[in-house]
Amino acid sequence: AAMFNTMLTELESAYRHVERALDAQRRFVADASHELRTPLTTIRGNIELLRRDLPLDAHERADILADTKEEIERLIRLVNQLLVLARADAGRPLHPEAVPLKPLVEDACRQTQSLAPQRVLRAEVADVDVWADRDALKQVLLILLDNARVHTPPSAQIHVLTQSDASQVTLTIRDTGPGIAPEVLPHLFERFYRGDFSRSGSGAGLGLAIAKELIQAQGGTITAQSTLGQGSAFI
Repeated sequence: AAMFNTMLTELESAYRHVERALDAQRRFVADASHELRTPLTTIRGNIELLRRDLPLDAHERADILADTKEEIERLIRLVNQLLVLARADAGRPLHPEAVPLKPLVEDACRQTQSLAPQRVLRAEVADVDVWADRDALKQVLLILLDNARVHTPPSAQIHVLTQSDASQVTLTIRDTGPGIAPEVLPHLFERFYRGDFSRSGSGAGLGLAIAKELIQAQGGTITAQSTLGQGSAFI
């Protein structure tokens, strides 16, 4: 009876593992088909326009080609993001090590500053090591800094601050943008959730979901706080 119960427990565990894997696969396929449909439709429409015998002046043709190029670049970004999520769903192991936090944050800030020279980016980072996967942590930083860059007006400030104690480090990235509505906050880290278009812009709604997956895979947490008209903080 004991052996039979052990066998049943192992079978149940295996079944749940397969069920989780199938659920992750279904979710990935649903996410991909949902998000890839729009740029593919736009590209097909633009190609049909170019194939028609109707005369197009040089300006119209240039606009169509530029729009097609932009949609193709969007597809590339989406595929890369979906691959990150697929790897996270599959439980691909990360490689934690002692990572000096200050140079990693400063490097991410430099990359962001090059994209947003009109923003003021201030970093006050403790000179500590964190137990993390270097590449995954940097990807999270770049996602959050880019999110702050997009939603911070020119000449406004983005502030990166760390606090640490014996057991953990808290990293806060604060922008001075329009803020996030209270009803949107609980959904920020959901895949493909965009909320208010004025805040989300043309993004796929995957960046924050990826950040959450990567932080949780390293044993961390990520939360957001916001006040309308004053800005947001990701912690």
